[in-house]
Amino acid sequence: MSPKELKDQKLTDIFKALMGLLKERSFEEISVTMLAKRAGVSRAYYYKNFSTFEDIVNKYEMLRIITYLRQLPDAAGFTLETLMTHYFQLVLVDRDDQLVLISTGKEQILIKTFHTVLVYLLRNKLIPLSERTTDPYWGDYFSGAVINLSISWLKQGATESPQFMGRKIATFVN
Repeated sequence: MSPKELKDQKLTDIFKALMGLLKERSFEEISVTMLAKRAGVSRAYYYKNFSTFEDIVNKYEMLRIITYLRQLPDAAGFTLETLMTHYFQLVLVDRDDQLVLISTGKEQILIKTFHTVLVYLLRNKLIPLSERTTDPYWGDYFSGAVINLSISWLKQGATESPQFMGRKIATFVN
């Protein structure tokens, strides 16, 4: 395993351990020792890489979004519907973890991560620019709307397909 793969695996392990513990207790009831033991990492690893448990979630969500970006078709094939379909596929794969984050009131982490990616896509002109998308508040509005829709979708059992959700968002925006 390369150093990057090992680093990503340790991040995944500690994130999954945190999600498992959050199913049993609140953030406040989890100790670093308990988390490190569950994840199979040292406390030194935790203190070297994270300041808070939320740092773990932030870094893992960014890793997942980077994976999402790498799976997108080439820029010529980008449409909002395509981007949103791929996003909802990612949400579906991460359903259990996202539901844990939602149940612990950490939706803002999901919104922040989505917003970071949206800004990246806009700055690199991977999403067509328009008067709407260049408005300084559009990214905040759109990020909150997509995450709130994904939360509702997950809570209702994600019965519609990611393709359906991608089309729905494209319809709402256009």
